[in-house]
This record gives sequence, C-alpha cells and structure tokens, in this order.
Amino acid sequence: MVTNPKSPRSRTRPPNGALAEALFTLSETEPPGERRVALLRAGYAAFDTASGARRAALDGAPRWLRPLIEQLAACRGEDALAAAVERLAAGHQPRQRGTRAGYLSRAAVAEILRNGPDDLSPQRLRGAFHWHTRDSDGKATLDAMARACRRRGFAWSMVTDHSRGLEVASGLDREGLRLQRGRIEKWNNHHGEEHRVFQGLEVEVLADGTLDVPKGERLEVDCVVAAVHSRFDPDRDQTDRLLRAVSTPGVHVLAHPRGRHFHHRQGLKARWERVFEACSDRGVAVEINGFPRRQDLDVELTRLAVAAGCEIILASDAHAVPHLEFDTYAAAIAMRAEVPRERIVNVLHGDEFELWLQER
Repeated sequence: MVTNPKSPRSRTRPPNGALAEALFTLSETEPPGERRVALLRAGYAAFDTASGARRAALDGAPRWLRPLIEQLAACRGEDALAAAVERLAAGHQPRQRGTRAGYLSRAAVAEILRNGPDDLSPQRLRGAFHWHTRDSDGKATLDAMARACRRRGFAWSMVTDHSRGLEVASGLDREGLRLQRGRIEKWNNHHGEEHRVFQGLEVEVLADGTLDVPKGERLEVDCVVAAVHSRFDPDRDQTDRLLRAVSTPGVHVLAHPRGRHFHHRQGLKARWERVFEACSDRGVAVEINGFPRRQDLDVELTRLAVAAGCEIILASDAHAVPHLEFDTYAAAIAMRAEVPRERIVNVLHGDEFELWLQER
C-alpha cells in the first residue's frame, strides 16, 4: 500500500488493488448495462493509477456511483472493505476473481520499485525487449520506437512483430520481414553505435506445438520468440504443446507463457516444472511480459522458472511509444520474485546479447 506520510487518514485506506477488486466484484452483481460498465471503469481507474485510487475512481464516475466509491474508499483497511463488499453484494458470488488473481496494481509496482534492489531497477537494464511496429499491430514506425528506446537510455532493443499466423495482427510474411530488415540495417548504419536494433519475430505456437513459420524463414531473423495467442482451452493440459515449441531448434524465448489476460482468462494449464526444465535445458529464456493486462509470468511462476534454472528476459510488449514503460511492471515482478541479476538477459551489453542469440 502506498501511503502519504503527511496524511494519517491515508494510512487506513485500502490499497489501490483492493479498492479496484471491490469495484470489479460489485460490477458482477449488476446485469449487463450502464451500471456494470461504470463500476468496471471505476475499478480499472483505481487499478491503473500510481497515486490515489479514490480520486482516480471518482474521476468521470456517474453521480449515482460517487457515494458508493466514497463509502468503499473510507473503509479502514482491507478487512473492513471486504465486509462492506460482502454486505453490498447481498449474497452474489464473484465470477471472475480468478482471472484477476496475482496481478500488481500500478501503485503496487511503484512501491516495489521504490523499495526493491537497485540492481534490478529498469534504469539498470541495457536492453529493451519485445516491441511492435506498424509492420504488424503496433501504432508507431520502427524509427519512432527505436528513437524512444534510445531516449530511455537503452543500448539495444529487439523489435518482435508478429508472424503471419496471427491474422488479427496482420503479421509479417517473408517479404515483409525482408523489408523490415532493410529498415533495421538503415537505422543501425546511422545510429547503431548509440542504440542497436535487433530483428526478432513473435511466432505462433499452433495447437500441436509446431510453429507457424518454416525453419528457413526463422533462420533469417536474429531472435525467434514463441508465443500462444489462441486455442487456450482452459480444461486441457497443454504441457506437450509447450514442450514441443520450446524444443524446436532456433527458439530463443518463450513469451508470456500462460497467455493469461486480466479479467478475461486465466491462461494455459500446464505442468510448469516440466516446461521450465525444458527451457533451461534448451537455453530458451522465459519472458516476464510487463504489459499491465498480461503480467505473465506472475511472481509465483517466475520463482518456479528461476528454481528450474531458466534465464529471464523482461519485456514491455509495447505496441506504442508510451507502452515502453511497461518494462517497469516486468522489473517489479522480477524484484518480488527475487530473480538474481545475472539471470536477466536485459543486463547484457549489446555484443554480449548478440553472442547470446548466436549460441541458441
């Protein structure tokens, strides 16, 4: 909980995440319609602010909702808040709580970064990993994203637009990759000494664990990032699917391994010890995806991956310039999971990272 030392009252208020969860829970007591949407918006506002959740939730809230927000925010601690929600819910059981478990609010991330080890702070990272451009589903050009990475102090970065297998993202085919590679070479010729860009490709892990891009095309990029974006099938154990993917020669990284999404899905079911052991054996790094709605791996699975001997790579999954700051969420998860600095790929110098890529 982030507090204001000048305000004794603030010490009794529930954390941002708790207030947000209260609003999400109450939204589930409403039928589809404006009241549910208003409660959801207030919950997201509280969850996504680094400062006062009460003020954020009130901003833009309809008149009928404001007294309820004030009532919840005035609760003296989380137990009092839980009791208030139980009373207001009148016996309704929350349906989506499992899809919100294990996520850090923006305020929690800020607090972890303030109090965590300095050697894991985002400012101590040398590389920015996993960002997208207009070549697939990003909002900015490659040059704009690379300039933003350079402004943030990174020595290198990795663009990882989607392969053609993710149709909703207008993924890249072989010709698209060739054209992008030309833009990367142009950037590196002019700016590579200050900030070097590597070309990665986020490839689709199909239902049987094969990849949607042939080996020949995968060899043309610097880094192959395997990821699941479909066929989540929550009741199916997908260990074998993931094992086949990470055992494919040339795969460098397993991205957002669970495929979870805040308030929507819990993600893949798998025997994660086996998946992480395979990653460790094959030299495949495991990603902590810092995009706020993903936060994948979460803290618990990050600890499991570290125990299995995996290398960890921190990622923003940025689809626009402002999203590059989402590596702070990944850093906060790494801090809470107590990942050793030497296990984090982003701390490598550019030439060391190039060697790391070539060894996979």
